[in-house]
Amino acid sequence: MVIQTLRDAFSNPANMTPEMKKSMMEKRMKLYKIICFFGAAVMTWIDKAVLLDRVYQYNHTAAQICTVYLTIALVSMLLGIIASSFPDTAPCAMGVAWNGTLQVFLFLIALVHINLVAVYPELLHLTISFILISVLLSIYWFFCARDPTVRLVEAAHHE
Repeated sequence: MVIQTLRDAFSNPANMTPEMKKSMMEKRMKLYKIICFFGAAVMTWIDKAVLLDRVYQYNHTAAQICTVYLTIALVSMLLGIIASSFPDTAPCAMGVAWNGTLQVFLFLIALVHINLVAVYPELLHLTISFILISVLLSIYWFFCARDPTVRLVEAAHHE
């Protein structure tokens, strides 16, 4: 009985009570915070200079673009940590934490591709692979990992 009620509520966010929405948001924020902490820790732990030097040997512009991306990703992760730590006072906390978590996954994909430069020096192939995998992950993340209560707002605007 309880499982069926929960299944109905989560399959249709309109059936969710405010307490259930708040509980679900708190669980998501806790998970977003853990993932953002993990991403920020990995980013500060690895030696980015060695990785970027590998890319720099093959293409100077690609190394500069990677440096800019790594900076943006770290800022997004840190903002995700802040937003998930203070969801009541941070503006757009769920969206900022959601983006920070997405950047963690994109950073891990980039990290794998940058590490592969040592084994597979075709930078163009690795760049195309990174872009394709990142686009696929981003599409999945946008449609499947988003906050289900947002659909309520969208549905209200369409009626």
